[in-house]
Amino acid sequence: MLQNKIILRTTYKFTKIWMEPAINPRTRRYSDSVRSVDSNGDMILSFEDKNSGKVFIPENAVIELYDGIEFDLDEPLDAARWDAIKYSKKIAQDRHEKDSKGNLIIDGNAKRYGTAEFYVERPGMESRIRNDKRRNIHEAKTYIYNDKEGNLYQMVRLLGNSMTGLPPSDVEDYLISIAERTPEKILELYTGSDTHLRLLLIDAIDKGVIYNRDKLYYYGDNIPLGGTENSVITYFKTPLNKRIKEMIYAEVYPEEYSFDRASSIDSLTNEDLEAANTVSEGTLPKVSNRTRGAK
Repeated sequence: MLQNKIILRTTYKFTKIWMEPAINPRTRRYSDSVRSVDSNGDMILSFEDKNSGKVFIPENAVIELYDGIEFDLDEPLDAARWDAIKYSKKIAQDRHEKDSKGNLIIDGNAKRYGTAEFYVERPGMESRIRNDKRRNIHEAKTYIYNDKEGNLYQMVRLLGNSMTGLPPSDVEDYLISIAERTPEKILELYTGSDTHLRLLLIDAIDKGVIYNRDKLYYYGDNIPLGGTENSVITYFKTPLNKRIKEMIYAEVYPEEYSFDRASSIDSLTNEDLEAANTVSEGTLPKVSNRTRGAK
């Protein structure tokens, strides 16, 4: 299978080099396929190693590399040889890999050459990535084209760009442009588990059901929900707050419920009020029986 093959490429003119197993910089140990050698240069294998049926590489092995060499990871010997050298500083994991300072590992920068001499080429990988992105773009566009005009305005609001007053064609065009650049954002909007809660929040803010005071979001007269939109979403998702979330939903969408705001808030139990004090960020003002009632 193509996805299980690795080809090493180089941009330099040399024909061959020889490389010993490399230490994993994170663990400071050799890879699992590498074994130590004794004073005679023979591999030291444990009883488990000998009976495992696996291929091992001695730490003093010399592996020949050249432009175009292929490692078939379905073949035990090739897989062990690649495992032994894959952490070498001489090998970049792709042509454009960068170090922690942002310098290209192959090409370096204006002041110095790169440290790597080979880079990994995975047959079919680039085309597979392009095809996956095309599929995501197609799926994201399909969600937008099939959506109702009114909901498109909600989607752009969730992206932080209110387009109230602009024609639907502009809204759709804006969402399509995002789908073409970063389809993941659109897919998250339409398939994310929190989208309905985020829509509830922005609708509640629009209708004044939820309001922001002193950098905190509140419901009712003085029921704190959190310090940020994300914390309010977390509040909604907390099972203990289900009753209050349902009350907010009923007030935001009264056409779906028969809702009396004052009596509903007055009917909150002590357990409901205790739950209202459980928020995701910091210590917020406490809710008590004295703070029940409408704004």
